[in-house]
Amino acid sequence: MQMFATDHGSSDGDSVSQVGARAAKAKRRHQTKDSQPWPHFRLPPSFVRPEFHESENSDSEDDLPKRHRIAHREPPAETKENHDTTPSSSILRHQLEAQSHPLAKPHSCPHCVAIAVDLRRQLARVTFRGDAWAREGWTTANRKFPLTVDQARAASHKGCAFYRYLLADDDPAYAIRNDVWGSSPGRIPFEIVMQNGRCRLYPGQRKGEFREFSLYTIPGQKALHPFLGYQLPPNLVPNSQLSFTRVRGWLNECLRNHKLCNAFQRAYMPKRLIEVTTPAASGSLCARLVTNPTPGRYAALSYCWGGDQKSKTIRSVLGTYEKEILMGILPQTLQDALTVTHGIGLRYLWVDAMTIVQDDDEDRDEQISQMHRIYLGASFTIVAAKAVTSLDGFLAPRAKYQPSIISARLDDNVFGEILAFPKHDILSDYNLFTRGWTFQETQLSTRILAYGLHELVYSCLEARHRDGGYEHVFDPPPASIYLRDTSDDPAAQMVENLDPGNQKLGRDEHPFGWETIVFKYSQRFLTDGLDKLPAVSAIAEEYSLTKPVTEYYAGLWKEDFLHQCLWQVSFNTAVRPKGVYRAPSWSWASVDGAVHGFTKERLNLKFSCSLLHVETTLVSTRNRFGRVGNGFMRLRGRMRKVLWSSSGIRAGHAGRAAEDAASRWPDEPYGFDDRLSLTVDFIGDWPKDSEVEFWCLEICTFFRDGFDRGQGLLLDKVDGGEHPDLSDEIFRRVGQAYFGADVAEPYWFDDGVSEWKEIVVV
Repeated sequence: MQMFATDHGSSDGDSVSQVGARAAKAKRRHQTKDSQPWPHFRLPPSFVRPEFHESENSDSEDDLPKRHRIAHREPPAETKENHDTTPSSSILRHQLEAQSHPLAKPHSCPHCVAIAVDLRRQLARVTFRGDAWAREGWTTANRKFPLTVDQARAASHKGCAFYRYLLADDDPAYAIRNDVWGSSPGRIPFEIVMQNGRCRLYPGQRKGEFREFSLYTIPGQKALHPFLGYQLPPNLVPNSQLSFTRVRGWLNECLRNHKLCNAFQRAYMPKRLIEVTTPAASGSLCARLVTNPTPGRYAALSYCWGGDQKSKTIRSVLGTYEKEILMGILPQTLQDALTVTHGIGLRYLWVDAMTIVQDDDEDRDEQISQMHRIYLGASFTIVAAKAVTSLDGFLAPRAKYQPSIISARLDDNVFGEILAFPKHDILSDYNLFTRGWTFQETQLSTRILAYGLHELVYSCLEARHRDGGYEHVFDPPPASIYLRDTSDDPAAQMVENLDPGNQKLGRDEHPFGWETIVFKYSQRFLTDGLDKLPAVSAIAEEYSLTKPVTEYYAGLWKEDFLHQCLWQVSFNTAVRPKGVYRAPSWSWASVDGAVHGFTKERLNLKFSCSLLHVETTLVSTRNRFGRVGNGFMRLRGRMRKVLWSSSGIRAGHAGRAAEDAASRWPDEPYGFDDRLSLTVDFIGDWPKDSEVEFWCLEICTFFRDGFDRGQGLLLDKVDGGEHPDLSDEIFRRVGQAYFGADVAEPYWFDDGVSEWKEIVVV
């Protein structure tokens, strides 16, 4: 902290005695408090929380030159007293790394240091408007930047990093902001907010008009205020000794003390690994492919291919790669992964494109069948979340988020400087977390190093860390999960997509644990639809080892099989691909799109349908959880013919029994039976504004809200000639159905013509 003394006769401050009286009063008030209002920061033992006040001249134009002079005064000699609990070695490394990368070095110029954060104002406890959960926080009254929008643009063009980021035209709010502020002559307002344990600067009159900033103490200085704490700011240079040293510390702590992590990880060595070394003669990284490597620790890589990789391993280059892999031919993401592996101190790295012979189907099937062992056996998995393709890389300095040094004022006689860190632009999702293959890679890893747009995040079964920045966002949620909002923190957002050890998704008992896994996985995309089952086969393998399940049929388990058949899709969002067979119609793997829970009812289900036989044929016997060539199930259950309608206000959901005339339901639009809810998997498969004849198969019944209800499948009869080896009536699934009753009408299956049938569904 830099301490500056002003003249006691200054017009914008009170006397020393007045300040002391307020401090004593604040101390007495603090001693009567049950708890601190800012629990996420450590207060020094001798710290007395001051009582802030509003200065009459604190927002005047005349005060700006004084702020400018104060911010550029020479700091006094550092005192011996230091309450900083951050290790000095980390602070020194943080400073050295910033100095060696100019684009990541804190920016300072007359424009940004003229910005003064005045903490003398009373921090008011408020409930934020527009906050759905009515959370409280602490905020100053509105302040104003020294510059108008036009002046700020001029400062940006002159190289001021603070105003350049504030007014960047790639900001999603750019157009809205120009409409509001484009012709405004006044200075831009801002306020300081402490909420969710973070101290932030919000520019503009309402949230979202401008990009925001997080405030930090400058590394090596004492905190000007407990709101700022002693937390080091994010490290913008992931390819640095500071970053590698932190990661080694997290990994060593996990290996020594985390019982859950060490119990989950299993010893395994893949068939092939990339060996990375630095020969003394060259000092640069060298790599080669090793078959049947000697036992040792290795890392794995999870990333997006983003297209074909020219350097991938094929049979013609396998021998060459076993001698040497030239670093220059590898895409940047793979080069960066090798850099991280070596920087942390490991010898081996597993990368699918290099360690699997891509044009050898036998080798590919063998390696995919071992995928769960590969990721379980890795010491850690490198997740290249930042990279959209393998060409992008993930270790470049985050120059876009260069911090700025601005002025701060704790009290009338205490001034200093703090860091204003640009807040990361929140994305709906990283590209990597939308891809199908990467799902199981993060679920089965014991430890994860995720490199995002803004920073590095570490996650294991027992801990979460980030490479600088506020770590309390990883704390366990409060009793009500709705009170925890991490949507505006980049690291917390990324952690939501990481589940090392499959703790969140696989913790429920079967079949609901599998239901959750299928729901999350089905929201992701695959370049090749034939990979629908192989891309989740590793999780299925691990699930079979931890749950009471046996046989696996195209994405469904033998145990509670009929329950799993009741999967459903969001209306008109799924597509069943045509032309290439990948799963039976009764399997969720036959559709592209998010698949919801197998049934809304979890308790007291009575299954009226009987599963007589189920069978699938694997494309390769090497992976019993992989692709299938065909499959069918034989059932016996109660069926009833229906007319499904694709017209009207309930198009795609409405229908009636085939034997019922529309005139039976005069009060319902278009003559529909409101006891029926029929939802096809994909409405585009059927003609518009028409009625189509289907069959309803009752799978189960339950009692709710005083009425009998049921759930089943919507089936379409198919030509038996397409399946000459099957003798029964043959159907295919086209959707799912709900049946009910009301005060005037009985349960739908008990009201009319239904029959028990033994059928085959393909």
